This record gives sequence, structure tokens and C-alpha cells, in this order.
Amino acid sequence: MTSLYGRIFLAFWAVMVLIVGGSVGLTYLALAERGDEVPRGTGELMQQAAHALAEGGEPALTSWLRRDLPAGMDLRVLVVGEDGRELLGRPLPPHFGRLLRAPRGGLPDYPGVEVVPARPLPQLIAPDGRHYGILVLPPHRPFGLLSAIPETRLGVLLLALAITGTASWLLTRSITRPVRALGAATRELAGGNLDVRVATPVSARGDELGTLARDFDAMAARLRDLMRGRERLLRDVSHELRSPLARMRVAVGLARQPGSDAGRELARLEAEIERLDRLIGQVLHLSRLDAAARAELADEVDLVELLDDIARDAAFEAQARGVTVRWQPPAAPLRVRGNGAWLASAIENVVRNALRYTAPGSAVALELGADADAVRVRVRDHGPGVPDAELERIFDPFHRVAESRTRESGGDGIGLAITARVLAAHRGSARAENAPGGGLVVTLALPAAAVATGA
Repeated sequence: MTSLYGRIFLAFWAVMVLIVGGSVGLTYLALAERGDEVPRGTGELMQQAAHALAEGGEPALTSWLRRDLPAGMDLRVLVVGEDGRELLGRPLPPHFGRLLRAPRGGLPDYPGVEVVPARPLPQLIAPDGRHYGILVLPPHRPFGLLSAIPETRLGVLLLALAITGTASWLLTRSITRPVRALGAATRELAGGNLDVRVATPVSARGDELGTLARDFDAMAARLRDLMRGRERLLRDVSHELRSPLARMRVAVGLARQPGSDAGRELARLEAEIERLDRLIGQVLHLSRLDAAARAELADEVDLVELLDDIARDAAFEAQARGVTVRWQPPAAPLRVRGNGAWLASAIENVVRNALRYTAPGSAVALELGADADAVRVRVRDHGPGVPDAELERIFDPFHRVAESRTRESGGDGIGLAITARVLAAHRGSARAENAPGGGLVVTLALPAAAVATGA
């Protein structure tokens, strides 16, 4: 079964079937052992009834019926007169009529007893000539076979305890073992072991505990990636901060030398301070994106209007390199739910990156489209592209492609990381691929569920 409910349901019915089947089996064995009790008792009881009838007639026979049977006999005796009524007024069994009509077979003869051939029941004949039919039956119990055979009660009770105890142990074990495995993995994770995973037999289960184990593994993997990303980010930030600080230290040293151009060194210091300020601001922005709140993503953003502004600014900046920006806006607005400032920053980072690396005299193309699955923004340049092995890593903080991205030609290596985090905060994705004719294509996708309205 693929759920705990199914396991418990099947276990319950399996226990019921086993208990009922075992009880029936015990009862059958007890009945088989006592199968000769009625024939043995019939002979003795009929002798007693014949003796009472011979001694005192019907009153003595009635008095005998009222007395308790001898010890060890657990039977019922019914005596029926010629009028068809039982002497003590007790109800006759439903099959009594069939016994009267059935052919006789194999009943012994007793003193004072005459068996009428047309009837299978022994007939007691009183001295006055009246006939009495006698019927010996097992005791009548209101609770069926189990109460009719007292010695089976303890066996049935022990059988029920054994079955329910075993089933409860097996069911509890099937639930507590994965829970203990999850608890142990949780303690390992809390202790700092980010590589811990729940054992495969647990995560391979098809019920809710298996789903929980797989979710735990996914959470642990995500925490590991986040922690390693934070460590890498801190390492990269430390490295990036050392570079401008080292240049500032050199500029200060040069400014202190006699005859140095203090104005030039101060300008260099000012540039490095601006670089540090920009870098720190980007790192803080990146950290804020990791903790993005839903309330910050609830604006209604018109992507057509947003891309119009970005394309206009990009076209102005591109004039210095003889680069053009191709942008054909859709006829209708396309609105999504999100943070307009963050989305503008994400798209602008990709466009500026394309302007930086596209070949002089070429064009950077912007496209906006939507389908049933997602809203997509595509930015293509005609630059050198990116080695295939680096395509996924260009969205990592401070990652630069060695052949084309340096501090002189590129930025701080954090712009595309911000883009990826913005898209992830909006439950979207950023993907890069090399274009067939050369250059890089970056696709930013927002899920269709993020679409607010459309005209």
C-alpha cells in the first residue's frame, strides 16, 4: 500500500480474519472431540426417563425433567406428548418437524422404550398407553458455539492476544523504524553533518514516511548547497575586498612620497572607495534576495513597460561602441506578480552584460513572450560566448570566464548572480546557452502562475 492508512486498514482486517478463522478452527476441534457426547448421553437419559415414566407416569416424567442432569452432562432433554407440546412448555427446535418425518436409522432399543418405525425419535410408552417422544440436544447458548463450549474460551482469548500482539508489534515496527531513522538523521544534521541522508529502505517506501524521508534528504541537500554557497560567497567577498584595499594602500603610499601627484592618487582612492561601496551594496542586495519575503513580491509589474525603459537606457549607452539594441514590444501589456525594482535590476544586469561583450557594430536583441508554461525574456548578444562547461557557473557570485571576463573588461562578477537570485525568489529560472551563430543567449523565465493580468 502507498499510505499508512492502507497499511493500518489491511493490518486490522488481517487480524480480524486470523482471529475469526482461529476461533472457528478451535471450535471445530472442540466439537469434533465432543461429537459423541449426544449419542452417549441419549442412552443414559432415555433409561432414566423410561424409569420415571414407568414409576409415576407423566407427573414423575415432568418432575424428572425439572431436575438437574447428572454431573458431566451438558445436554438438553425435550419430551413431547401426543398433543405435540413439550411437557415443560419449552419451545421446540425449528427442525423438530423434519425429525418426525425423517426415516429412522440406528437408534438402540432400551427397556420400556418402543421405537415407532415411521419416526426417528425414540418413543416412551406410559403404562396407560400414551406415547412420548424424547429429543436430546446440545445445550442452547445465546452466544453461539464459543459459549456452548466453555473450554474453548481460554484458547480463543490466548489466540486473540497472540495475533493482536504480533500484528501490533509488526505494525509498530514498520512505523517506528523509519521514524527512528529520521530522528537519527535529524540529530546528525543538527550536529553539523550536512551530508547526512536517510537510509535508502526508508526513502524508498511509498507511504507518507517515505515521502517525509525524501523531503528530508532534499532539505539536507539544499542546506548543504546553501551553506557551501555562503562559505564560497564569504571567501569570494574577502578576496574581492582585498583587491581594492590593496590598491588603496598603494595609492596612499604613493601620495606620501615627495613630489607625487596627490590629486591623481586621491582620484584613485575615490574610485576604489566607489568600487568598494558598490560591491558591498551588491553583496547586501544578494543576501536580501536569499531572505525575500512574499510581501515584497506582490506588486503588479508590466514587463512590456519595464523592458521599454531598459531598452531605451541600453540604447543610449550602446552608442559609444556602435552597438544597437533591437526590441520589438508586444502589442498588449504583459503583467506579472513580483517586485518591479528587483525584476528591473535582474533584466538590466543581463542587458548590460550583453552590451559589454557583444562585438562592436553588432546588435543586442531583447524578446518577450509567453506561453502556457512561462513568461520568458530572452537577451542575445554577438560576443565570444561562454565555454559550455562554464554556462551554469556564470550565475555564481564572483565567477568570471577567464578568456573574456576581467576587471578591466567586465564587472565585479556578481550581477548575473543577482539576476539568478531574483528569478529564484519569483520561482523562476535563469539559463544561458551559446547561440548557433555565435554569441550568448540568456533566458529569464517566470512561471505562468506569476502572470497577473493580460489585455
